[in-house]
Amino acid sequence: MSEEVRKIDELDIASAIKSRGGNDFMIDFDAASPEVGSDGRLLIRNGIIIMLCNGDGGRVVIDGKEYVLSRNNIVILPDNHIVEHITRKLVNHKWVIAVTTDYILNMPSPIDTSIFNYSRYMSVIKVSDEKFEDLMSYYRFIYKEATEECKYKTEIISSIFYALILEIIAEYEKVCSADTIRDIRHDSLSDSFFRLLAINYKKNRSVKFYASQLHLTPKYLAKVIKRATGKPILDWIHEAVLIDAKMLLHSTDLTVEQIADRLNFSSPSAFVQFVKKHTGKTPRKLW
Repeated sequence: MSEEVRKIDELDIASAIKSRGGNDFMIDFDAASPEVGSDGRLLIRNGIIIMLCNGDGGRVVIDGKEYVLSRNNIVILPDNHIVEHITRKLVNHKWVIAVTTDYILNMPSPIDTSIFNYSRYMSVIKVSDEKFEDLMSYYRFIYKEATEECKYKTEIISSIFYALILEIIAEYEKVCSADTIRDIRHDSLSDSFFRLLAINYKKNRSVKFYASQLHLTPKYLAKVIKRATGKPILDWIHEAVLIDAKMLLHSTDLTVEQIADRLNFSSPSAFVQFVKKHTGKTPRKLW
């Protein structure tokens, strides 16, 4: 696990959009910046990034799973997951939309939330030439509305984006088998787990806690998470803590004692032992 705890940056979608002058939604998001195009590891928080790729020879690695990018690919960088690399030359920021989780959850129909489950299961899909051109038309229309003054700009963009999301979900349903779609919908439980984890990992690090919150047995929840992500549930819980610890050690002047307290360890020594157990290193040697 020591290899997995190398340098990790965090991209909070809501904060990133706000820093670029937007509010919950942004097209023309510069995903080729060092922030997103880094060869390091990037943790996506509080939203997703949807990109259209119209070139060959690139790649993106998400949670250790590598996707080879080619013409007519839809690429979705999912919430609460780690992007390790994306080939910059294939990413034209005019074909990139960043959107917060809240923006999607506030849309009119429950079907749009399927985008979280589909993108976690399969972050890259290929569509036909005709469909790719249709999707590009949505992007062009949104970009046009975003750069013009209109009384109902926000409402128009929201409506177009909602239609875009439904189109993308329809494409996922074409490439996935009926059994896979059933599994993906069933594994919306894992989406609930990740949302709980993001809120509670500092205080609760047992599978039993998350299972009780979801009214499941620990064994069943562990099975769902392993099937949906390929990783044991405890790895996700531990990694959430390790990522936060790494960031605090790397970007603040807090002492080991202060970080241990912030992450709710019983003592500094318990924190040190936790880090050493899961990385093979002491906290000060993590970077």
